Amino acid sequence: MDRTAALALLVVVTMRRQRRRRKKRTIWCKEWLLKRSSRASYGQLFQELSSRESDFFSYLRMPTNIFYYILDKVTPLISREDTHLRRSISAGERLEATLIYLATGASYSKLEFHTRISKTSLCRIIPDTCKAIYSVLKDEYLKTPRTPAEWTAIAVEFEEKWNFPNCVGAIDGKHVQIKPPLNSGSYYFNYKQTHSIVLMGVADANYEIIYADVGTNGRVCDGGSWSECSLSKNLANGSIQLPTNEVLPKSATIAPYVFVADDAFPLKPYLLKPYPIRNQNEEQRIFSYRLSRARRIVENTFGIMNNKFRVLQTSIALTPDKAEHVVLATIVLHNLLRREYSSEHTPQGSMDIEDINRGEIVQGSWRQDAAQLLELERRRGGRISEEARAVREAFCKYFNNEGQVPWQRRMAGLRPE
Repeated sequence: MDRTAALALLVVVTMRRQRRRRKKRTIWCKEWLLKRSSRASYGQLFQELSSRESDFFSYLRMPTNIFYYILDKVTPLISREDTHLRRSISAGERLEATLIYLATGASYSKLEFHTRISKTSLCRIIPDTCKAIYSVLKDEYLKTPRTPAEWTAIAVEFEEKWNFPNCVGAIDGKHVQIKPPLNSGSYYFNYKQTHSIVLMGVADANYEIIYADVGTNGRVCDGGSWSECSLSKNLANGSIQLPTNEVLPKSATIAPYVFVADDAFPLKPYLLKPYPIRNQNEEQRIFSYRLSRARRIVENTFGIMNNKFRVLQTSIALTPDKAEHVVLATIVLHNLLRREYSSEHTPQGSMDIEDINRGEIVQGSWRQDAAQLLELERRRGGRISEEARAVREAFCKYFNNEGQVPWQRRMAGLRPE
């Protein structure tokens, strides 16, 4: 065999070996995913449930008319064009997948089988759709008052419904668990040894959120979460236009407009919290009950959100900025449903109610959930201004005199006079 023939043979042998090693080319999309248009939930189950309103509500946590209302608003933001290779995932499919995720907290792996949308696509679709939901609904369903008149309107409802005059909102904060980003160390590690971002919110008298701040890392504690949010900073520098001090009803006591909170927050002239539990006298116990009665609104609001949107019960496997979009989407959806469809979103028994005859609180159904949002760490110590003490004392005296209600001693665990 001459040299040329030997070289040719070597080339042939080499090519055959390379061909054997070469992996079989995989298809660009799983075959069962290609049947999305005919067999996915949006093509079959969705259409069937549309004619059964109660089942549809259980499926997506909203009625059909609300779904289409949201779809109409988000379509310009989430629609994509078809290509010559495949049909794009429609806006309806994107919204349905996102609402299932929010309602159930299901993993992308489970959603892939249910929706026939690949995990890779869901990783983009769900955060983008949550961001769109928040964007189109926030102006109508997450409006923070900007004028004294708007704050006064909230205070009027707190007085009418919860017997707490000059109250412009109930404040609370919760940890929302996340899976920590790579190389983040202990930055999001909270006092319960999980990773989280903080949701800070203010509720009005109707169980709606009127202010939300999401994203402070869970490591911040001992009042730091409050000091980091924009509401705290704006109240401290006076840029929020609360109404001027006003006489409390049926009295000569002049008091400022205030928010109510629990022991995780500092006492301020504009922020009331209970007296320390130890060594409370009867008047202080009554004040703490009256404050708790108003503050319980925000606690119930977060509890209902956690119950309806079970993604909040999971450790959200998204980057912190995308997890923020998820949380904000649940807030505007809650407010929308609470305002427009309250009988289904919050049926009787959903919230805590008081049995004033027995002096007991009947717990709302949301408390039956084993997985609750983690509370902020209780505040320890801290300097309290004399002005803040004086404001709390003024409300305390008022609730024990001109502003008392017949059942307050019983609900505060005190014997009737």
